[in-house]
Amino acid sequence: MLQRICGSDGQDSIYYMNSHLMDVFNKFDIKVFDVFIEKFAKKYVDLRSSFHSGGESAILKTAESLGSGFDLSQIKSIIAANSVYLDPSREQGVAPAPFQDIFRSDLGELLTTYYFEEKLPQGERYIIPLKNISYRERYDMPGRGNDVLGYRISSDGKINLLLGEAKVSSQTSNPPNVVDRAEDSVYNTQKSYHDSPDVVLQRLTDYIRRISNGNDLVIMGLAVIHLKEGRSDKYDITYGCGLVRDYSCVKEPEDYGKMKTNAADFKPGNVHFAIFSFSNETIDKTVQLFYEKVRELING
Repeated sequence: MLQRICGSDGQDSIYYMNSHLMDVFNKFDIKVFDVFIEKFAKKYVDLRSSFHSGGESAILKTAESLGSGFDLSQIKSIIAANSVYLDPSREQGVAPAPFQDIFRSDLGELLTTYYFEEKLPQGERYIIPLKNISYRERYDMPGRGNDVLGYRISSDGKINLLLGEAKVSSQTSNPPNVVDRAEDSVYNTQKSYHDSPDVVLQRLTDYIRRISNGNDLVIMGLAVIHLKEGRSDKYDITYGCGLVRDYSCVKEPEDYGKMKTNAADFKPGNVHFAIFSFSNETIDKTVQLFYEKVRELING
């Protein structure tokens, strides 16, 4: 059964009904202007300088007990300045190759995380306990593994796990290779997760041992137990994607590629695919503005 429902921003969202799960395909036109750039640059700096969940209050309590004169804001400023990569190519006025461009990749991940955590209507949003941008191994390289891992409790009481991938492409073909043709495309990556539950289990166990918030740990821990025991009546998996495109090359519905035409490959889970199309600037220009604002914030 196919049903078209108006999204929260007035745009249409296509939902494919399959019992209690829905495949969702959304496209958003994003106007690039100062407020947009500053908003996501601040989010980025905050993520790169953040402590573990709940960590700040514990740090302040310890500092107070020691009477140390500890200045948390100063520490965060120092962390931000030393945790944000200053790209030598961009410092010389040259944009790096797309596959080497950390800020291009990170902006896509930021938008995807924001979409699933804050943009969706209340009741449909996911909780994303740890942000990949904050916890990756090296500040000068994109993170490995899932770009976004999160959960929500569905109306039927199941734990709905989100496995999210973020991609950025200004390739003129529709869909771009990152959707379903490249070896590490969204389709190939998500299909490998669908077909290899042991890999998903390993990723989740590695993820939850770093969670400090008790509620998040319990819920995602339960999901791990259900996954291990094969209790599909207790959990669902959403295979998510956020794709950043230029207005000059985006094309709907072609850009959803096999994630839409072969959505049945992910059953009993569902596909949730969002396209973010910059409506007045190219990806290259937007990433450069983003980089410049991040640098301004950490130097300020």
